[in-house]
Amino acid sequence: MLTTDRFFHGHDKQTAFFEGWYHKHQIGEEVYAFIPGFSIQKDGTKEVFIQVINHEGAHYFSFPETDFQVSEEERKVTIGDNIFSEAGIQVSLKNNDLQVQGAVKYNDHKPIQRTRYAPSIMGPFSYLSFMECYHGVLSMSHTLEGTLYWNEEPIDFTNGIGYLEKDWGTSFPAAYVWVQCNSFDAPDVRFFFSAADIPFAGFAFLGTICVLQVGSQEYRFATYHGAKIHDVKRTEDRLVIHLKQKQWLLTIEVLTKEGHSLLAPSIGQMNRIIRESASTEITLTLLENGQEILRQTGKSAGFEEVANLRGFHY
Repeated sequence: MLTTDRFFHGHDKQTAFFEGWYHKHQIGEEVYAFIPGFSIQKDGTKEVFIQVINHEGAHYFSFPETDFQVSEEERKVTIGDNIFSEAGIQVSLKNNDLQVQGAVKYNDHKPIQRTRYAPSIMGPFSYLSFMECYHGVLSMSHTLEGTLYWNEEPIDFTNGIGYLEKDWGTSFPAAYVWVQCNSFDAPDVRFFFSAADIPFAGFAFLGTICVLQVGSQEYRFATYHGAKIHDVKRTEDRLVIHLKQKQWLLTIEVLTKEGHSLLAPSIGQMNRIIRESASTEITLTLLENGQEILRQTGKSAGFEEVANLRGFHY
C-alpha cells in the first residue's frame, strides 16, 4: 500500500528542515520516550540530537552531523551508537545527569488503516509539498521485549506497550494540541489526537487528525473527512475538546499536568521550548447519533499544548 511517512525526507534538503521520530515505551504507569532527530537551520547548519523524556524530566543529547545515518531499506536511523527503527531501539547515552543503555524490541504492531486517498494520517495533504509540518503514525501500539539500564537501574519492558510516530517539515505549528494513549480500561483501545493551526496557500485553518482504535475497528476523525472541533473548554486542571464528524461526537478530556521542557523546531532550528507531559490521564466518550457507544479512561497518556487553538478562547 502506498505510504508517504515511513521514509526519511531530508536527503536533498539544504535549509530550514527537521525530521524526528517519537518512540514511546510504557511499563505499568511509567513512560520512557526517545526522540531522535535531524534538523537544518536557515544558514545550512545541521544538528543531530536525541531527546529523552520520562516522569522525572527531559534530557537533550547533541551529536556531530557525521553520526547521523539512515537505512531506507530497514527504515532505521543510527545516531552514533544508538539505533532506532520500527523493530526496536538500541541506546547508549550518557551525560552528567543521565546514563541509559540497553535494547528493546518491538513486536505485534497495530498500524493505522491506509488507502491511496489517505496513505498516512495526513490523508490527501500527504501529497502536498508545501506544508509547514507533516505527521506520521507508524504504530498505534506494539509489544515490548528487552531491558534498559536507567542510571544503572534495570527496567524490564517485558509485557510493556509502545507507540511510534514522526514529524517532519520546517516548523512545529504555532498553536496545537497533541494527545496519545494506548493504556485504557479495556485492553484493546488505542488513541491519537492532534489539532493545529495550519498555514495553507496564504491563509490558515484549524486542522484535526485523530485515530481511535477499538480492537480491529478504527474510527478516523480528520479535517479531510469533515471533522470539526465543536468546542474547547478549560478548567484549572483539565482541557475538554468536543470533536464532531457526521453521526459521531467524540469528547476528549485531558488532565493537564505540568510537563517537562523539550526543544522543538522553528524554521529548522531547535530553539523553541515546548512542554510535554509524558504520563497523564484522559477520558474518551464517543456518541453515535446521540447514543454513547464508548467511554474509556486512559493512563500514561502523552499530552502537549501550545497556545490556544484557532477560533477558540479558553
